[in-house]
Amino acid sequence: MAARRVLLLAAAAVAGAGAQLQLPWTTDVGNTTFGPDGPWQAVLVKLNGTGSQMQEVPLWPGGSGVSEIPTADNGGAYNMPSSAVRTGRSRAASDKWFSTVFMESEWSGFEYWDGMELEPRFGSGTQITANATFVAATKWTGSAPLNETDYRPSVGILGFAPRSERSDDTTVPSILEQLKASGDIDRNAFSVHVGSAALGLPGSLVLGGYERNRALGQVGTFTLTDSIPIMYLRDVVLDVEVGTSTSYAEGGNGSFWQESTETGEQYTKYVGGAPGSVVVIPNPASPYIYLPPGFCEAIATSLHMTRHDATGLYLWERSTQAELFVNSSSYLGFVLSDQSATNLTIKVPFTLLNLTLEPPLAERPVSYFPCKSMESPYGFWQLGRAFLQAAFLAIDYEGEVAYMAQAPGPHLEQSVVKKLDGSAVETNPAESFAKTWQDHWQPVYMDRSSFDASDDERLSAGGKAGVAVAGVAVTALFVSGLWFWWRRKRGKGQETDAGSGSQAGSSGESFMDHGAEQKMLRVDKATELDGHTHAVELDPRTPPVEMGAPLPHEMGSHTESTRTVRHEVPSDSVVYELPTPTATPDRAAAGK
Repeated sequence: MAARRVLLLAAAAVAGAGAQLQLPWTTDVGNTTFGPDGPWQAVLVKLNGTGSQMQEVPLWPGGSGVSEIPTADNGGAYNMPSSAVRTGRSRAASDKWFSTVFMESEWSGFEYWDGMELEPRFGSGTQITANATFVAATKWTGSAPLNETDYRPSVGILGFAPRSERSDDTTVPSILEQLKASGDIDRNAFSVHVGSAALGLPGSLVLGGYERNRALGQVGTFTLTDSIPIMYLRDVVLDVEVGTSTSYAEGGNGSFWQESTETGEQYTKYVGGAPGSVVVIPNPASPYIYLPPGFCEAIATSLHMTRHDATGLYLWERSTQAELFVNSSSYLGFVLSDQSATNLTIKVPFTLLNLTLEPPLAERPVSYFPCKSMESPYGFWQLGRAFLQAAFLAIDYEGEVAYMAQAPGPHLEQSVVKKLDGSAVETNPAESFAKTWQDHWQPVYMDRSSFDASDDERLSAGGKAGVAVAGVAVTALFVSGLWFWWRRKRGKGQETDAGSGSQAGSSGESFMDHGAEQKMLRVDKATELDGHTHAVELDPRTPPVEMGAPLPHEMGSHTESTRTVRHEVPSDSVVYELPTPTATPDRAAAGK
């Protein structure tokens, strides 16, 4: 057995983190990305023998007890070496977090174990090798439209969960268990932030710990049930972080909540969730955001999308208004309730929800919204890579808990690697969220060009009322003066100079042109460089604003909405103490 547990101990600390291990991503060097529904970036490990025969293999991090690796003759990068040991088991749909259920596709093949080399992301070239149990995926069963093409996924799954079965001599401990036993990591745990290949936001995978700059503000703590993170979704809302909404969304900001299915309600009740909530499982191995029927449809209708029948996904409208909306600071907020019934909102900017469908999923590259409504046979749903672009997820198998927090945008703060020890998760301030997006968002502001002033300099409601009253008085005096002048001219027949009257009329005409025109000001990178802003006309769907009515930016970050938010977002702080882990409820596993 010792020969099957080959571990090369790493002496060098990784980025000053101690016994934590950061793994590299495909975009670190070479900028390799994956589709046809991305672009996505994946974690890199090495397989295929020893020494110079090792080859890099891209994988999604996940919670399965075994890894799943496509072979080279089926679209993957794995060539079976003679050193691989076949266990005799045949496996299919091996992802314990149910990605195959929601993707409606699966790999199958025989189970093997072989040496897997884990190279530190920022190390001195030292490699750590562990025995990995994996399925050499030789058969792909895909759903339409992939089942009608020759497409095979090239990225598999890197499983970290403890092995649930130890039935014979060919079964080895999990990768994390081996690394902890060798002293390479301190804890049987890992953290992940998928990031964005399209926006140059690098991914993060830390074994035994986490990067503090990947978690912002409040941390939610969730129960692991049979090593599966169970979370309760309470609401899905549309809102804006900086500036004001563009009026592109029909109905304005607010909730898109729909009723769950009967199976979903039963499962939520079974696992102890609040009535009206939906059970979701975060999973980097699944590409999309999978929600009950009606959710994605409601969002797509509000945002003028069209359904792509072949995939069941929705395509973005090709218009200037849609582009302004996507590049603004508007986001889709997911309100989650943790094990203490505390609400946590994860904000997923629409900039991250503008991905690309390519052949064979579509005839030509098109922009799509990665949200898919579907019936779930189990009564729970999935928050996949599209969601985890904006969310920090940590799994602590020893404490039987999962942690989630808001993840940053592309403008990352300094990386500080911390260990997961069950006591506290340190985060960067919640207020830094907007700062990490400042180079990529192009906020919009509703403004009246008659007021050339900042928001802080604008008049209060009382001040505006005073201006209005004064305006009425001035107008009355002007009319009275004009009447007396006319009487005088008529009575005396004298020639009168009307220059002052023309001047007043000109001034009044200029005020109407200047004050009544509504504009959308778009602030982008050019603004920061030369100090100028670019005026962009409003979407023709924008309703007129009455004179004297409060403007959207004067009401905070929200515009008037026909929808309501179901749950308030709690205030944020920097460090959150974690509750003492409790025993896993004595319930059936989410799926076996």
